[in-house]
Amino acid sequence: MFLVANKEARKTHDYLEEHVKSLLDKVGARPSRFGKWEQRTLAYEIKGQREGIFYLCYFEVDPKQIAALKREAALSELVLRMLVLALDRIPTEDEERRRAASVEEALREGEEVRGEGGFEGGGGGGGDRRRGRGPRGESGGIEPSGAGAMS
Repeated sequence: MFLVANKEARKTHDYLEEHVKSLLDKVGARPSRFGKWEQRTLAYEIKGQREGIFYLCYFEVDPKQIAALKREAALSELVLRMLVLALDRIPTEDEERRRAASVEEALREGEEVRGEGGFEGGGGGGGDRRRGRGPRGESGGIEPSGAGAMS
C-alpha cells in the first residue's frame, strides 16, 4: 500500500502510478495487480499534506529487496507512507469485493448500535478536569478577588 501526496495527484494520476511502479521496478518487484483507491482525508498531517491517494499493489519480490523498496519510497517526495505485508497468496478480486462488502455492512451495523452519540450509553463520565474539578476533587475555578492570596 502506498500513500501518495494529493498535491501531485491533481496533476495526473498516470504520473503517480508510473512513479510507484518505477519504485517497484527498481527493486525487481513484479506487480500482479495495481489499483488506485479514492482520495482520502488523513487523520493527521503527513509531510504537510492533509489528503492523500492510496494505491494498493500486489507484487512478488525477493524478501531481501524490501529494505531497498522502503528506502526508495522514503527518498521519494511523492510517497508519504508505505506499508508492505507478506501474504501466502494474493486474494482474487472477487474475494476482495466480498470482504469490502462485509466491512461496509459491519460499519453500518456499528453506526446503528452506537447511534449518533458515539459510544453506547453516552453521557457523563467523571474525571473531566475541565468541568471545574482538580485532581483531588477541589474546585478548579477562579476564586473571587482577594480570596486565596499566595502565601
